[in-house]
Amino acid sequence: MQQGQAGYYSSLSDFSDTSISSIVAQLKSYVQDAGTSQVRAWKDSISLLQKVASALTKNDPAAAKTCSVFLEYTIPLEARRIDALLLLNGVVVVIEFKGRPFASIADIDQASAYLRDLKAYHRSCSDVPVKCALVLTGATNSSHPSHGEVTILGAEDLLEYCESIIVPGVLAKDAVIFSDPNCYQPLPSLIKAARELFNSGSLKRIHRAAVATEPTLEKCSEIIHATAKKNRRALILINGVPGAGKTLVGLQLAHAKYLNDIATDRGNGKPNAAAMFLSGNGPLVEV
Repeated sequence: MQQGQAGYYSSLSDFSDTSISSIVAQLKSYVQDAGTSQVRAWKDSISLLQKVASALTKNDPAAAKTCSVFLEYTIPLEARRIDALLLLNGVVVVIEFKGRPFASIADIDQASAYLRDLKAYHRSCSDVPVKCALVLTGATNSSHPSHGEVTILGAEDLLEYCESIIVPGVLAKDAVIFSDPNCYQPLPSLIKAARELFNSGSLKRIHRAAVATEPTLEKCSEIIHATAKKNRRALILINGVPGAGKTLVGLQLAHAKYLNDIATDRGNGKPNAAAMFLSGNGPLVEV
């Protein structure tokens, strides 16, 4: 079947029984600028995935109808597409296919970004493990070093990998709910967040954003208050991947009343600002 959020999705059993040409036809109608190389890549990856799906459903017939596969899943609000997503028992699997023998840093970064965004922003991924496999269909061996949360596999390793991460006794996520764009709730844009902070002094609570930033905010506030009390200085370094919320932490520390209690009186009844936010982001500074 075809849906607006993906070029194709279905249960594992239906996917296994559908001809490759039929699936490719649906993908071509979804990705209308697909060239010859893209179609060839689809055929290779579908053939591999169908073998994996057939083996998984044979080993667990009950999963045939409840587990699902998505092809060319478009991340909501964006144009990026994930090659394949598997909703298996108790786990969501991001799969990126590359037709070469070795993974480049760009390949790993691409797969890692898909994984990060689903884990951070997709509601259906908030309470289950989300795994990521970068499958090298041009590889001639199965020995590939993994990078962080991205597992690098040869084509022949995909089935064993899927079998190893399935959680027995836990149902797969519902495909219809998963494909609902409203299940994806990313952080607001930086500029929008800045405007909201200056206008209201706070940010609306957004799905999983608080989970990601509040511990850092609380720790930074704790350090700042402790050093202010001792009349000392502290250097706080905040590290994280792009989009993790580092800038939002800085904005909230400076403007969301976290440090108002340590502001000092300037002598005219108006307190000094307890913090100042400096940035090299031109558009943000302009706002």
